[in-house]
Amino acid sequence: GGTFDGLHFGHRKLLTLAMSSVNPVTGRLLVGVTADEMLKKKENAEYIPCLKDRMDGVRAFLSRLSPGMMNRVKMVPISDSFGPPGQPDQHFDALVLSHETLETGYKLNQYRVKDLGIKPLYLLCTRRTEAHGMSSTALRRLRVLKGKDTAVNKSTA
Repeated sequence: GGTFDGLHFGHRKLLTLAMSSVNPVTGRLLVGVTADEMLKKKENAEYIPCLKDRMDGVRAFLSRLSPGMMNRVKMVPISDSFGPPGQPDQHFDALVLSHETLETGYKLNQYRVKDLGIKPLYLLCTRRTEAHGMSSTALRRLRVLKGKDTAVNKSTA
């Protein structure tokens, strides 16, 4: 799960790990995309595309990655911090996350065991390998700066 605000390298890595972790014959993949309501307090939230556009981007990437698996991929909006794996009536084996969100995975597993009485998930974690990691927040900051530069250039021309 994630916001998937523009599919930068980290998102593609996360989705590739998720897709490659699914049993090719019987497995299924659920991709949660953060609902718009949960993003209002994010830095430069006005630059985050709407839920439908972000889901379309994820779907297009996964379709290029593994077109034969798309009949076993489902996408849902996430409207709370744990998403579907935090619901007692949902069955999951694993959660794919980045090292930035690993702590949330630990908290989810504690919640599943202590509050829901169900087994913890395998946590499959990606790590940043690029020297200067890029995040959606950093990309939105660049968009804001670029917009200000354009405004400055127009006013001085």
